[in-house]
Amino acid sequence: MIDIPSKGTGLLMAVVCEQVCTYGGQEHWVRLAYIRPASGIEWSTALGNISLLT
Repeated sequence: MIDIPSKGTGLLMAVVCEQVCTYGGQEHWVRLAYIRPASGIEWSTALGNISLLT
């Protein structure tokens, strides 16, 4: 997978729905993708930010 904004690549480890709060205190759900590169240190990004590596 590739994280389009950061151009980071790795394996897709998980997709989760997580409830988050805005600065105004409103709660909403977001879909996050967790990607693990060869270094082993995972990061998360919005699900819409990832694409298959071609």
